[in-house]
Amino acid sequence: MRYREGTDDDLVRAVAEGDAAAFSELMQRHRRWVCNLLATITNDREQAEDLTQEVFARVHRHAGCYRGQGQFTAWLKKIAVNLARSYLTRQKQAPLLSLSALEAELAGDERFDPMMAFLSKGVQEEIRVAISSLPDEQRLAVIMRYFGGMSVQDIAWAMQCAEGTIKSRIFHGLRAIRATVTGTRKGRADHR
Repeated sequence: MRYREGTDDDLVRAVAEGDAAAFSELMQRHRRWVCNLLATITNDREQAEDLTQEVFARVHRHAGCYRGQGQFTAWLKKIAVNLARSYLTRQKQAPLLSLSALEAELAGDERFDPMMAFLSKGVQEEIRVAISSLPDEQRLAVIMRYFGGMSVQDIAWAMQCAEGTIKSRIFHGLRAIRATVTGTRKGRADHR
């Protein structure tokens, strides 16, 4: 089989049969975005690299259990998000999102938002603080949607809840971020 032309599902079936070249191709296709997603959630690039290795180790170990028809990317995102959540729980700390570090990591990524590059460092810091102060479930939903490029459907699947719940978490998270940033800005204007 010529792996570059095969679907992810074809590759997973080959991995389940012990094909190392198929596993290598899966890693080549998906490693970068998985690592970027994990770095965004954990705010720790080195840890994200380690977690990425664990994600693919689990893919290799459980390839025979995969039953999705064209759902490999969603399955992979779910594994990555669950590992990141477990890591954060073990760390007992909220992840801090460094937007400048994220910009550097995602500069070559198609999901990179060039508007963030134009924000002043002060605004970036305000947004980072606002995101880091969100409740865990809202913060993860916002990060996965806007910095991980995941669809609401994929986030719902990864977080094992209804799409409406994810939409609500994103809505309330964005509203809280907006209130924090605009409240901070109004406070500055009042002092002038």
